[in-house]
Amino acid sequence: MGLLAGVAALAAGLWAGSDSQEGWQLAARYTARASFPFFLLTFVASSILTLYRRPWTKALMRDRRWWGLAFAACFFVHLAALLTYNWLIDRFPPADLLDRGVWAYGILLAMVMTSTDNARRRLGRWWKVLHRVGMWGFFFIFVLSPYTDALLALEVPASNPLTDPYALAGAAAIALRSAAWWQRRAKRLHRAYAV
Repeated sequence: MGLLAGVAALAAGLWAGSDSQEGWQLAARYTARASFPFFLLTFVASSILTLYRRPWTKALMRDRRWWGLAFAACFFVHLAALLTYNWLIDRFPPADLLDRGVWAYGILLAMVMTSTDNARRRLGRWWKVLHRVGMWGFFFIFVLSPYTDALLALEVPASNPLTDPYALAGAAAIALRSAAWWQRRAKRLHRAYAV
């Protein structure tokens, strides 16, 4: 599903562009946007299940791995579009090894390669560390980096976080995760004092 969404977004970008260069630039933008819903579902699946135990939330959590793999597939299509665009504007390779995009794709590749039950057992607690760092890293890239980049450059952000759908969706995701964390904590405290 993620690959299909990525290819559709890539095709839409190429179709919308007035020339090859603009088409690939739009394809890179559209594929990143197409990746975000898959990421968001993966990011909040366990929190939604904690807060609302319903058949659909159980199904969402059961399929969380597949949502994550859909995100990865779509985001790798984004990488292809981004590399092609950078090649067209003579900025290839587009980044050095210290660039956060290089690290993000490295972590994403590691997450994909360790998405099996066997890898989870072999890595033990390190599996959770890898996937938690990866999830929060992508949250930062999608939601926060447009604002932190501008602030670090002493510039005004290009968009207002109160009208940016990614910032609003990110705030809602943090609210869900925080509420789920508080609910789990309250249950643990209740069990501890009930003894």
